[in-house]
Amino acid sequence: MAQSLLQPRPIPEEEGNYLVSVSDLMVGMLFVFIIILMAFAMNFRIAEDDATSIQRQLTRERDEVGREMRRLAVERDQLAAERDRLAEERDELGAVTDYLLRNDRIRNDMLAAVQSLLREREVEVSLDPENGILRLPESLLFDSARAVLRPEGARALRELAAVLARSLPCFSRAPHVQQSDCPIAPKPLLEAVLVEGHTDTVPINTSEFADNWQLASARAVNTYKALLGYESSLAQLKNARGEDLLGVSAYEAHRPVSLEPTADGRRLNRRIDLRFLIAAPRAEELTTIRQRVERAVSP
Repeated sequence: MAQSLLQPRPIPEEEGNYLVSVSDLMVGMLFVFIIILMAFAMNFRIAEDDATSIQRQLTRERDEVGREMRRLAVERDQLAAERDRLAEERDELGAVTDYLLRNDRIRNDMLAAVQSLLREREVEVSLDPENGILRLPESLLFDSARAVLRPEGARALRELAAVLARSLPCFSRAPHVQQSDCPIAPKPLLEAVLVEGHTDTVPINTSEFADNWQLASARAVNTYKALLGYESSLAQLKNARGEDLLGVSAYEAHRPVSLEPTADGRRLNRRIDLRFLIAAPRAEELTTIRQRVERAVSP
């Protein structure tokens, strides 16, 4: 009886098969779990690598954006500085332009006054205000192909010399006695007053003049000498540098006022011009203008 109790109980065949099936199932499930775990680990590693790569890419892009922003900031500052410089240059140029336009208006007013005074003395001249020119036609001064003043021309230049002797000292350097009647404070506004000789394009060849160049030059010189002969005080007028204000030049037919190949066109081109040139601003005047601009644009 005791011996039978110590002997193992035989396992039924059905129960043994069941245990084997459960064990195989557990091994299979463990194998599947290991595979899933390995797949998850691989996917996690790939995802981690992708995330690291994306992070590096984003870091590079962020750095590039930062560099681009710094470059744009430098360009913005450069553009702002250039804008400020151009604004200062614009203001300075505007001031210089205003200065020159004011002098141009003063010259035009002076020429209009000269023309008005000559008209009162029954001497008709024309003006080219844009170029600062007082124009005397050939018919007023000379006979055709001649450089000797006609009686009417001599009278016209006598009146012109008197008017210039009264007007020009106010716009040049001159003895104080000549500036006593100036309506404004005298200022050496003019650089030069040139007596210009002009002809038409029809060539000449006379016993007195070989060509139009000689004729134009002789007429200009004779007009200049007549003006100084009638009013010697004109010789004392100087520009800002102390040079003689009145001078002579000749252009033959190279500066026509009419391009019409007609008798009237040629008649207009035969003339004596008095060209009133405005002096350029002096260095100290430009410095004053620049300082005024700097004060205006400074905060």
